[in-house]
Amino acid sequence: MSEFTIVQNKEDLIDAIKSKLSEGYKESEMTVISKTKLHIDALHDSEVNLTATSGSFSDKMAKILTGEDGEEAVLAHYKLPEEELERYKKEILNDNYLVVATKDTTSHVEADKANVAFEMNQTKSNSHYSEETNGPKS
Repeated sequence: MSEFTIVQNKEDLIDAIKSKLSEGYKESEMTVISKTKLHIDALHDSEVNLTATSGSFSDKMAKILTGEDGEEAVLAHYKLPEEELERYKKEILNDNYLVVATKDTTSHVEADKANVAFEMNQTKSNSHYSEETNGPKS
């Protein structure tokens, strides 16, 4: 389940992200949805996903031709009830920001077990030759 926080300005946006981090969310579990592309230095090197509903020029042209709504297309990912969808859509259109936090409940153990490049078994000799490991060979 995703948690939505409505924020009215960029300063409050940073505070909302810090609050979610203190609640135990990771940066990679957060998305900021805005009407236009965001340029915030504090988020430049973070893993927070910044999503603009306006899209690129080709996205705008496709929306005109198909009648698709950019805000609705972005929010459709969260499978919201109709009344919540409309509420968040209005907030975005009023130039507010949505901070969406979604816990990543997937297990990444399977990738660790299947990736021989990261095998933790140590070689028995003091020297290291690629023939002695199960990792990638050059």
